[in-house]
Amino acid sequence: MAKKIKYKVAGGCVKCMTCIYQCPMQAITMIPNVSAFIDEEKCVGCGSCCDSCQPGAIVPYEA
Repeated sequence: MAKKIKYKVAGGCVKCMTCIYQCPMQAITMIPNVSAFIDEEKCVGCGSCCDSCQPGAIVPYEA
């Protein structure tokens, strides 16, 4: 079975919320005073969040 690419917030989130607006699956929420959080159940691995993250806080990984 092929591994699926998923995305996670690895650090450096500046809480700009761009990823939230770019996610077509509404899989990202903001944890107040912490960072964005990607719900793995909703994430389809499209990469929109990673592409839109200016500080590079969102990174891909194999699930």
